[in-house]
Amino acid sequence: MTIKNQYKDILPFIGLVIFALLFACIGEWRPFFFDIDEPKYVTAALEMARSGDWLHPMFGGLPRMEKPPLPYWLAAPLFKIFGTAFSDGTLLFIARIPAILSSVLTIVATYLIGKRLYSTKTGILAALFLTIAPPFKIEGMMLKADIIYTAAVTWATYFYLRRFQGDKSTVNSLAASLATALGVLTKGPFALAPLAGYMMAELLREKPSKNYFISIIKRSGSVLRRETSTILLGVVLGCGPFLLWIWSASSPEINYFSGMISDAAKNTLHIENQALLFLGSFFFYLSEITIIFFPLGALSIGAIHTLLKYGQSKFSEKNIILWTSLFYLILCIFLYRLRAHRYFLPILPLLSVITVNWILTASRDKFFKKLFIFGNVLITGTAVFIGSAVLYTGQISTNLWENAQITNYSSALLPFALASFLLAAVTIISAAKYYHKPLTYLAISFLTLLAVYPFYFNAAPGIGPDNKFLPKPLIGVNLANYAEKNIPPNCLFIASESTLRNNPDLHFFMRNLTKRTEDGYLAALTFDVNNFNNLIMAPVVARTMLEANSSFAKASPLYKTISNNKFRKSVLILSGNELTQLYRNSIYFSKIFSAPAASIPIQGMNISWNNELFYVVFMKGL
Repeated sequence: MTIKNQYKDILPFIGLVIFALLFACIGEWRPFFFDIDEPKYVTAALEMARSGDWLHPMFGGLPRMEKPPLPYWLAAPLFKIFGTAFSDGTLLFIARIPAILSSVLTIVATYLIGKRLYSTKTGILAALFLTIAPPFKIEGMMLKADIIYTAAVTWATYFYLRRFQGDKSTVNSLAASLATALGVLTKGPFALAPLAGYMMAELLREKPSKNYFISIIKRSGSVLRRETSTILLGVVLGCGPFLLWIWSASSPEINYFSGMISDAAKNTLHIENQALLFLGSFFFYLSEITIIFFPLGALSIGAIHTLLKYGQSKFSEKNIILWTSLFYLILCIFLYRLRAHRYFLPILPLLSVITVNWILTASRDKFFKKLFIFGNVLITGTAVFIGSAVLYTGQISTNLWENAQITNYSSALLPFALASFLLAAVTIISAAKYYHKPLTYLAISFLTLLAVYPFYFNAAPGIGPDNKFLPKPLIGVNLANYAEKNIPPNCLFIASESTLRNNPDLHFFMRNLTKRTEDGYLAALTFDVNNFNNLIMAPVVARTMLEANSSFAKASPLYKTISNNKFRKSVLILSGNELTQLYRNSIYFSKIFSAPAASIPIQGMNISWNNELFYVVFMKGL
């Protein structure tokens, strides 16, 4: 390869990485959480950095058993390096650096897969479109397991693709296993999907003479013997670090293994009619492919059809893409009880590659034209629907799931709606005019969608010109501001489990208050009228409540904090319903709801962008 040809590949790649990094940073300084799960990861990483205990992820001083520890391991060192004495927005940006880097790594892996399967042009364009795809951008803005998991399994797919194409080196196999191990440390054994896709591709490397089942049976013996080392490396090295962590972190008091099994069962247990559940999941993820993965998704139908139907390509290296994607879909449709955009994330890099290649290389026959027109009509309809919905409701989506009110019609709402309508018009015109010029069509589609993002972020929640949060102040911030001004140090802050389950961001926003007590926490306790009556008079009651509610209570940092500190008073954060129950049944009625007591209403927006009202209840003069 000449120096000129080397630069021909390297310069676009460098430009891609720079663009991906800059685009991934957009919006990351926003001082709020994009969904209900992100504060759990951020708070657990903060607590890990504060305690120095890297084996036991904690949330609110109690074991967080839902996910493996890699997201916390990536974020906690950043808090150690940079510190935590920052504003909410800056601290959240620091916490989201692993998500930013995972997004860029996924983009790079997508480019390499596209280049290896098809061409440098396909790799660059597929990576660019993935970068600006709304679900990828939004999920990539959050410190969560999903974007880190997506980066890991996309790289594992790339290394297994290299092996399928002839790179049998030990280094490549170890790299695939390492990527798998990172995925398992993020989301458990689901990260073995690329290995499963590779094995199925090997079993069907050659076109079957009669049917798939017979071909698999005939080839299975020789393939398994030849790939024994690959399977062992993938499973043993891939799952080894995760199992080692489970063994090291678990104890009779705190068993992370049983906790994760329980959480997995909860997320995969189907209590509804299974046929209806699977059918609903199928249509949900079909909409993900065609609509949510904008704008390529609507055109992916043609790409998938072509890949499945035509030629020997089904039995070449493209087979890995098909089988790996199929395993992800099986997990999404038949395993997960919940339906969520994030489960679809690992398919997007593979879908980008095959769809861009289809647009670039497919013959412009009548069938292509039908699929191309149908796809662009869907794209146009989606853009028109989004603009119309924003105009009608006055709301904009923050995470493709929940909507926030737009406060300014002329400077925020209307410009975004008009940008959506313009996107629809440009899409349909470019599709009609540049049907035979795929590069021009893709360039226009990319630049048009990219131009919509400034209007989106202008309309989305954020800090206004007067330094106030829009659309309304967050209730977590309001609570923290009130408590900082009016509550003395050395108080135990307590909220019910249900309140903190629905508002996990309270842990983050009140972190500076709880830190005033060494190793302090916002305690989550099961609401009980009698116990909460006693709590307001005696903070030590929280210790007894923890013992009764949890088998691992005595080993938790929250329990040790309550035991080792003599708190001056309890400060209860109650919902209106909880306060009413306490009011009606209080044995300390005259003390709590008379002059010596305070019951302060605090309003604001909760994490779902709905108006929320809490009451801060405490005894004066104690």
